[in-house]
Amino acid sequence: MRTTDTFRQYTWLINVIQRAGRITFERLSDQWMKNDINEDKPLSRTTFYRLRQSIEEMFGIRIECNSQYQYFISNPESLHDNSTEKWMWRTLTVNSILLDALSVKDQLLLEDVPAGLEYLETIISSIKCSHILQMKYQKFSDSESYSTLIEPYCLKLFHQRWYLLGKNKNKKNRLSIYALDRITKLEETEQTFELDPDFCADNFFKNYFGVFIGDDVAPTRIVLRAYGKMIPLIRTLPKHISQKEIATTDSYSDFEYYLAPTFDFQQEILKEGHELEVIEPQSLRKKIHSELKTTLKRYQKK
Repeated sequence: MRTTDTFRQYTWLINVIQRAGRITFERLSDQWMKNDINEDKPLSRTTFYRLRQSIEEMFGIRIECNSQYQYFISNPESLHDNSTEKWMWRTLTVNSILLDALSVKDQLLLEDVPAGLEYLETIISSIKCSHILQMKYQKFSDSESYSTLIEPYCLKLFHQRWYLLGKNKNKKNRLSIYALDRITKLEETEQTFELDPDFCADNFFKNYFGVFIGDDVAPTRIVLRAYGKMIPLIRTLPKHISQKEIATTDSYSDFEYYLAPTFDFQQEILKEGHELEVIEPQSLRKKIHSELKTTLKRYQKK
């Protein structure tokens, strides 16, 4: 069986059990035979248990049986956390759906992903083996690329673009962020490094929105006021893990955050236009006001 077919079976089983809540093996078998993933073979208990075991090992999703011989997902929180396993499962689910939709591919409009994906395998290999990377990198603001040695710490996906966080050996071992599509050359060296034992990727980024980081911008309490259609959008798609709705009226809702108001977060506020207003802190409110005034001046030019 092809790997893609196996992954389709994983995603099918997870989705069927998730939708049903609880389901018997007999009912699963019936649905299995109605789907083209079955390869014209009934669902045997051996195959079912193999799929269950693989799903738990790969995605951390546990499928268990209750006293009524019904199967269910015993740790549903694993489907909603921010783990790599959940992201993998959702990505495979989308891939499986798209494979079944090739006949209508002209009616599916997808976002393009910037260049740089060819470096993912090299970076992940270096992270696993603690190998230093030899990298050539070109900023948007520079006319030429430069070479440096990087200790790779973690990868982050943000707005369809992959980023590498690592220590730059040429900049006093400072942690810096690099967009993969700005890398012009990358090689894994045999030189090793020791990852800081106190480093945790989730903890490092928990006080940031996006990927822009900076020691000069400290985390602080932020209150944003949402109007109109922005209210349900923010409720269903929180802008940060710290988001809390602290006030609700007929005309607006206030949302509280605790994070560093870096460039990425400022841009997120600005893109929402008049439907999102900074209430606190005053320093961020003044910054957004200044940016809006500058934008308005550009449009007032003849």
